[in-house]
Amino acid sequence: MKRFVFLVLILILTACAPAVLPATPTATGTATLVPTLTLTPTSTATMTPTPVPNGPCDNPLIPLAVGNQWTYRVTTDGMEKIYHLRAVEQKDIGNIVTVVEFGDEQQSVQEKVVCLNGVIEDFPLFVMDMLFADRLNKFMNTYHDQGLYAPSYALLADTGWALDWQAFYLTEDIATIQNPLGGDNLSIVQSSEMDLTFHTDGTREAVTVPAGEYPQALKVLHSFTMTATWGSNGGHLIIDTTQWYEPYVGLVRAQVDTASFSMGIQKAGIPWNSVLELVGFTPGK
Repeated sequence: MKRFVFLVLILILTACAPAVLPATPTATGTATLVPTLTLTPTSTATMTPTPVPNGPCDNPLIPLAVGNQWTYRVTTDGMEKIYHLRAVEQKDIGNIVTVVEFGDEQQSVQEKVVCLNGVIEDFPLFVMDMLFADRLNKFMNTYHDQGLYAPSYALLADTGWALDWQAFYLTEDIATIQNPLGGDNLSIVQSSEMDLTFHTDGTREAVTVPAGEYPQALKVLHSFTMTATWGSNGGHLIIDTTQWYEPYVGLVRAQVDTASFSMGIQKAGIPWNSVLELVGFTPGK
């Protein structure tokens, strides 16, 4: 009888003991999914359509990495002229300053460019110097008043490469522009106002120049207005151009669309056939 009771007691205790279960794989499986989920948005955020330089003066329209060199050919009324532009050095003084050298076969100048976080605030008006070609008696000496010459990659990307912007300059000395019609030349006096407007709706067009083919060049409309005198008449010289830029190569083509001299409500058209083309681009460091 005692043995029977003892056996029953053992069976009862065994039935009440907690069972030993195998470890469930659920927790381990869930933990391995965490890093995969956190990596996904990071990868998407860093993707860009083209590599983007990250220097303070690396602007998509005017990339000023030290050593970058451009050679341009300008054709005006059948006459050709060659210009060169080079980023010489960078100086970190307040805003970032890059020294550039610009010239033709007869003369060259060195000027400072002010840039900050990829924005070109102050850039000499070399494009207009080239489009004026031999009609301008010397390179225009100007200083920046306000506005920006070229927006940063971030600003262009945020707006889908559709943007309007402005820059304002003043002349530092006197210059003369030859009148293509003959007669009185156009005179630019010291402290003449220069207003620059830029517009792009993001249009990309194929451009072929001596430097090569650029199937997706950004089209930018640029209007240049400056105070001038024509003979005894004071007014404004207005030049409308179309420019094409290859991001992080720079300006590849520009042409004068219209030119006129405005005197109040009167406006006189000026025949102006000038085309600028990139002949060669050599990247720096």
